[in-house]
Amino acid sequence: MAVGEIITCTSAEDLFRRAEDLQRKGIQTEFVARNTMKVVRVDQK
Repeated sequence: MAVGEIITCTSAEDLFRRAEDLQRKGIQTEFVARNTMKVVRVDQK
């Protein structure tokens, strides 16, 4: 994943689940629209 990448999900539940999974991997996101989020930071591990 790269900073600025847009991720679209099928539902709000899917969006929240995906955001949590990405956060565990060190990828920070922000919500930008309905069922859509953007990668804002990727931590190197």
